[in-house]
Amino acid sequence: MSTTTALYQLEVKLGLARGAFPPGSGWQLTMHIDPMERGVGGKHPPGKMKRVNAALRELRKLGVIIGTHKQFGPVDVVADHEKGGLRLIEVEGESGKQREQALYSSLGQLLLSMKLWSDDVGYGIAVPDTREWVRQVRKIPTDLTKRLHLSRYLVGLNSVTRIEPGEEIADLGRG
Repeated sequence: MSTTTALYQLEVKLGLARGAFPPGSGWQLTMHIDPMERGVGGKHPPGKMKRVNAALRELRKLGVIIGTHKQFGPVDVVADHEKGGLRLIEVEGESGKQREQALYSSLGQLLLSMKLWSDDVGYGIAVPDTREWVRQVRKIPTDLTKRLHLSRYLVGLNSVTRIEPGEEIADLGRG
């Protein structure tokens, strides 16, 4: 179900930590957060600082490691679980960038991090669960998602929908 509230990148990361990779169930999360995500530098909409600071506080409460991953570098989210495997995920949220360009940038960053290939390693793109973002993510060929072990995560205020590699994104009135 799509959200009506546009989520910033840090809020999408918080959604992943709560819904897809909860640290309380054994996931160890490391999240790279750049200054623009924190609302530092550049121009930002009114209220962004308050929302992203609240998300950052929640991430810290959950035990998420904020920083650059020692092995994988500045990947947005590195999720590691003894039984659940390893996931490297690039995250987008609402920003001044055009959604299409943001998606291309995320895919490029993710491709550069794709160095491990096994059944225990998966990659992902996470975006807000809105009609506009789903339309962009649908552009990724389904066969390619299977070959690249690429999951798509649609993150709402209180939900995360994971689309498995090779699986089509259901329409559900999103666009």
